[in-house]
Amino acid sequence: MAKKILYFMHVDWRWIKQRPHFIAEGLSKHYDVTVVHFCSKHFLFREYDISDYNLNILPALRLPFYQNKIIYALNREYIRIYFKFLIKKYNPDFIWITFPQLYDYIPSNLDCKIIYDCMDLPTGFDFSDNFKSMILEQEEKLVNDASLVLVSSDYLFKRLNNRYHCEKKLLKVRNAFDGQIIKNKPEKKLEKPFKIGYVGTISQWINLEDIKNTLDKFECIEFHFIGPLEIDFKLNDNRMKFYGVIKHENLYEYVKEFDCLIMPFKLNALVKSVDPVKLYEYINFNKPIISIYYEELDYFSSFLYFYNNVEELLNLIKKMINTGFKRKYSNAERIKFLKENSWDTRMEQIIRYLNMI
Repeated sequence: MAKKILYFMHVDWRWIKQRPHFIAEGLSKHYDVTVVHFCSKHFLFREYDISDYNLNILPALRLPFYQNKIIYALNREYIRIYFKFLIKKYNPDFIWITFPQLYDYIPSNLDCKIIYDCMDLPTGFDFSDNFKSMILEQEEKLVNDASLVLVSSDYLFKRLNNRYHCEKKLLKVRNAFDGQIIKNKPEKKLEKPFKIGYVGTISQWINLEDIKNTLDKFECIEFHFIGPLEIDFKLNDNRMKFYGVIKHENLYEYVKEFDCLIMPFKLNALVKSVDPVKLYEYINFNKPIISIYYEELDYFSSFLYFYNNVEELLNLIKKMINTGFKRKYSNAERIKFLKENSWDTRMEQIIRYLNMI
């Protein structure tokens, strides 16, 4: 009989596909996995798409404004009862936690192993100071109690080890590529306006000032955004196109029309901690890729054109316009990288360690 995993996930399962989704799907090939996810109001009436995986998906609801002390206390009492019921019902061998704050909902003295997947800097989001302090308290408890702590980047590995001296239980598992490797296709014919694309959540980490400066400098450029919109751009420019959330399997139909892909992030602690899932997707799309530089992205240096500031960005785009938006990498290099960095490869690594604890 397969071992059981109760997989507590802090984002809605129906949200844009990210690391928690890929790992849960990969685990379901080897374990009996029940995913418990918090529902977002944006996806309440969207159906689940799990037809290809043996997954049991359960919703968890919480009151809004959960950073408020009173509401947080109400949520905690209700969710602790719910989680205790689920743990008793499913009697898991492993409890999987994707965010430290979730550990506040888990009863103590569990007769199972705790796995913590640290995929982001948990205090890097736009939380109140009190909420961040609570997150750090829960993170310390979670790391101390966990049998295995996964991290997605060197930055997070160093941070957790420096803070909690837990190197023996840390395992770096980068993000990865999922899906079919796109066949090499003829180059898109270049014509104005040149289309620069971004795929992913459009939130406070997008550098709007750099985008504005680029549009002001080059009349022949458009920006195309695919993904959920969480901020108000306040840029009245018809050369900015928004497509909303597109099904994963349909992304390439949009991206194939782009001349270039970009990761135009502001540099802060949250961004510097991330091994971006989107870059694995970008490489598969077989387009030239521009990105702000930070140390974690050295892993992708063979595939990316880097810039450090807006002046370098403008010079880089000018050069790409003049040279015809050429890729930095070959098709053979692309295929080799994607095969070596698939979620199947990552899951082999994870399962090997789960079998050892």
